[in-house]
Amino acid sequence: MDWKRYWTAWSRHHRSGGFGIHSPYAFQFVRNVWRQPLPYYAFGSIHQLLDTIKAGTTRRQRREMDLISEREARLLFRLTNHFNPRHILQMGASTGVESVTMLEVSHASRLYLFDPQLEQKPLAVRVLRSQLDRVECYDDAGVAIDEFLDAANADETPVIALVNAAIDAGMIFRLLDAGTVLVMRNLHLDKAMQGLFASSREHMSMGQTFTNNKITILIPNPKLQREDFSLWL
Repeated sequence: MDWKRYWTAWSRHHRSGGFGIHSPYAFQFVRNVWRQPLPYYAFGSIHQLLDTIKAGTTRRQRREMDLISEREARLLFRLTNHFNPRHILQMGASTGVESVTMLEVSHASRLYLFDPQLEQKPLAVRVLRSQLDRVECYDDAGVAIDEFLDAANADETPVIALVNAAIDAGMIFRLLDAGTVLVMRNLHLDKAMQGLFASSREHMSMGQTFTNNKITILIPNPKLQREDFSLWL
């Protein structure tokens, strides 16, 4: 049990309403993205997809396959909608739910997916089937990042990367230095992810991070003062 999350529960809940946040950007981000209560058009399809998966699996199976929670999936959609990137990087396919959630925002977006074990994840393959014409698959993380950043640099649009499992810190630093908005999941389950998040925060000289100690968002915007926010989702 992660007792730290209980010790910080009140302060995280207080901050999640925007209280005590002095940065105008962070205040708007927390209110309009992190904790936006209004429904979005895609929430119905996200719920239906997760419900279908849950109906055919046990809780243990869902934990082993790393099924994203509906709350996190909605946050992922709101974040993607907020930045509206044309290029999205995903490290680790998980169940594919995150992929279709992010691609739901814009039909013009493309996903660069690194997962050398994708063929061994039949659920992810089925979930992704309807979007395969918009997904580039890779079994080499370095190549995936190279092509993702090359495409992003070509049209100078905002970019997002989702990290489902720990990768080399140098690759993360490269993404941050390129201005990529990063999302990291499973911090409460994976010590390697916790270490990667800690290293990433130290690496960032400017920008802001937002986390509930399960999922975290890093925004390496050089125009933002360096701040970290612990929140309730």
